[in-house]
Amino acid sequence: MAVATARVDDLEAGNLPAVCAKTGVACDGLVKDTLRVVPRWVSALAILLIVPYFVARPYTSRKVEVMLPVAPARIARTRRMVRAAWVALTVAAAGLAAGLFGAGPIAGVALLTGLAGYIVIVYVGDQMWVGARPTGDPDVVELTRVHPAFASALAAQYESAGYA
Repeated sequence: MAVATARVDDLEAGNLPAVCAKTGVACDGLVKDTLRVVPRWVSALAILLIVPYFVARPYTSRKVEVMLPVAPARIARTRRMVRAAWVALTVAAAGLAAGLFGAGPIAGVALLTGLAGYIVIVYVGDQMWVGARPTGDPDVVELTRVHPAFASALAAQYESAGYA
């Protein structure tokens, strides 16, 4: 994966190359999303301590409503991940309900399996999507976890427009 610098105005308007940000294939479709522009030091908290990360993230980040070019295959994959997360939560809820009604150790296994599955799915899904980091300029962000073809197409677009 690569890192690309993009202007916030272009992200909000969808003025981006017709290349999928995740797969690098040509695509015309734009997907509306909200990116959280999180400073690097906050992301480091996720490795050390999960709770401080979730406390610091809302206070130190800003939201950017973006229109990203994403291929239909990647959208379908994301939808499958969301469905799998719901299945994992359902398994966890069934385990909790079974535990409340005295089902024994199988209830605990279902609860823990569902919760662990959900956590893994959410983490993997987050890593599969585009991230954003701030730069010195508030009108420009760094897009992380993008395909190299998208990063080079975006750089070429800005170079031809005279942005450097």
